[in-house]
Amino acid sequence: MQLASCVRAQFLRRERRLTAQLRRYQATAAYVSSHTAQPAGEPQAKPSVTKPQRQSRLQQQEATAWPGVDFSSLHSQSPSVRVRQHVNPFTPTLQIPVPPLDWNSIYADACRPLAIDIGCGPGRFPLALAAHMPAYNVLGIDIRAKLLERATAWTELVGCQDRIHFHTANATVSLHSMLSSYPGPIKLFTVQFPDPHWKLRNRKRRIVQPQLVAAVAHLIAPEGQVLLQSDVQEVVASMRDAFEFHGQGAFAPAQAHSQQDAVFLTDQMTVEPLPKDSLQRQAWRSSWQDAGWLQHNPLGVPTEREVHTLENKAPVYRVLLSSLKNS
Repeated sequence: MQLASCVRAQFLRRERRLTAQLRRYQATAAYVSSHTAQPAGEPQAKPSVTKPQRQSRLQQQEATAWPGVDFSSLHSQSPSVRVRQHVNPFTPTLQIPVPPLDWNSIYADACRPLAIDIGCGPGRFPLALAAHMPAYNVLGIDIRAKLLERATAWTELVGCQDRIHFHTANATVSLHSMLSSYPGPIKLFTVQFPDPHWKLRNRKRRIVQPQLVAAVAHLIAPEGQVLLQSDVQEVVASMRDAFEFHGQGAFAPAQAHSQQDAVFLTDQMTVEPLPKDSLQRQAWRSSWQDAGWLQHNPLGVPTEREVHTLENKAPVYRVLLSSLKNS
C-alpha cells in the first residue's frame, strides 16, 4: 500500500509539473505570436540598432509623446542610470510596510486630489501627467530606487517638486500604510504594463494581488478611477478579474466602456483560475468581460511601454474602473 501511494504521489507531482510547463509554453507562444505577427511572405529579420540610434529614437518619442516636458534638457542635466529589469518584491526590506508619509512637507497643498502611478518605472508618465492635470498632486511608486532618484532629480530641474513625489516601496505591501494619512481625496490609481511574470510559480510577484485591491478599494475617493492596461492580454484580464473578485463591489467598469465604438473585444476576455485558487474563485466567472477593452488611453498621457507598443502597431488592452463609493 505504501509503495502504491508513493507511486501515485510521484505521478501526480509529475502531472502537475507537466501541466504547469504546458501553461507556460502556451502563454509564451501566445505572447510571441501577438508581438511578431507579420504580413504574408518571407519574414524579415530586424536590423540591429546602435546606441546612438536608440537615443535618437527615444528623443523623438519624448518630444512627440510628452510635449509638455522638455526631456532633452533633463537628460543633459542629469546622469543616465542602469538598473536591473527585475527586482524581487519579496526582498525583506520591501516586505516592511512604509509608515505614513508627512504629506504637508511633500506637497505645497496636500489637500489637492492625488493621482498615483503604481509601478511608475523611469517616471516620465508621472511628470507628463502632472503637466496634463495641473490641479492634481502626483505620486509615483516603484521598487527600483535608482530610477526614482533620477526621477526626483527631474522634478527639481522642472521645478515641480512640490506637486510630484516619487517613493520607493512595494505597493502591494505598503499602499494602505503610506496613503491612509493623505488629507485630500485620492482620485486616480494607475497600474500600467506591469511585469507579466510568466512562470506560474512567479504569479505571486505580480503587482495586483488581493491585498492591493483591498487597499485601493479602501483609499479611493467617491467617483475615483482605476486605469489598468498592458500589451499582454492575459495580464490585464487577470488584473481586471482581481478587482472584480476581490473588490467586493467597490468598482464597476467606467461609463466609457458603454460606448460601442470606444471598445473592442477579443477571444480571451477572461483568464482561467489557477489550480491553487479557492473553490469559490475556480467556480467564479467575470461579469465585466463583456465591457471590452478601451480603444484609446482615457487620460491622454502614454507610458514609455505604451509608446513603444503603439509604434510597433501592437494592441494595448485597457480597462477603466470607477469607484462606487458614496460621497
